[in-house]
Amino acid sequence: MTKQFPWDYHADLTEERLVTVAEMIEAGRHTALDRFDEEVGDNGWTLGCCAFQYGRARILRAIDGNEYPWLTAIDRTLQLIFKIGDLPVRIYKGEADDPTDRTTRRAFGEVAQIEMLFPEHDVARGLVYRFAIETDFDGSVLAVKFVGLRGDTPVLIWDVPFNAALTTTGTIGLEATASVELAPPAVLVRTDRTDKKSDTGA
Repeated sequence: MTKQFPWDYHADLTEERLVTVAEMIEAGRHTALDRFDEEVGDNGWTLGCCAFQYGRARILRAIDGNEYPWLTAIDRTLQLIFKIGDLPVRIYKGEADDPTDRTTRRAFGEVAQIEMLFPEHDVARGLVYRFAIETDFDGSVLAVKFVGLRGDTPVLIWDVPFNAALTTTGTIGLEATASVELAPPAVLVRTDRTDKKSDTGA
């Protein structure tokens, strides 16, 4: 059977779980956008740091509060490795199909866990699993994708359902306000126009 979805690779990678984690990551990034202030010295670097930290904090709070029994942490440092069920996962900002060396680097905890989970000839064995956060030029989230990488080659790229995970649809970093019903505009003939001929005396 061809493996197409994350849950085809491992049963712990359900759509509901992946959407839940993506929501935390996205909320962290948009909180960072809300607080971004060039006047006090913010730039792309501070935005990136805050976006990652705010998402990381949400994930760790969910773990510490036991909000989701399937969500646990392997490494709570700034590289953050957490588990969805038995699968170790990390986060990076960038294109899902163009990972960097840093993105594909595997920590010891990841390698050991993955090798225990999959049979030797399973296509899922040896992959690393990542959430790829694809952003617009201003840092707002365009897409969240769940990626399985073998080296620098994506074997799995799955779009987290956009409407389920991404809540920001208004001004950058702000939630859209509720729609408002407007009355049809009144269309009238202008009465203040002056005939050009009379102006020129022609």
